[in-house]
Amino acid sequence: MKIDFFDPEMCCSTGVCGTSPDPELIRVGEMVEMLKTDGHTVARHMMSRDSAAFASNKRVYETMMKQGLTVLPIVTVDGEIRSMGRYPQMDELFAARES
Repeated sequence: MKIDFFDPEMCCSTGVCGTSPDPELIRVGEMVEMLKTDGHTVARHMMSRDSAAFASNKRVYETMMKQGLTVLPIVTVDGEIRSMGRYPQMDELFAARES
């Protein structure tokens, strides 16, 4: 599976820097590492660092144009949007494949 995280702007690529890291971003970082360990292709994108990724995914681009940046984060699995406005749980990434 190819999983892409289209993140909102953060102070660093993981969003866990500073004096009080967000526990949700720590969870997501751990999930990304587990997915990579399990052999999945995983990438995280921020517009300021990787705008081409946002522009090249038609579904992500159109969703952002219609709904604005508040729709971020967007997570795609094999190019299909799996979640918007929040980070999914691990089981949500695989749910559509199992049905």
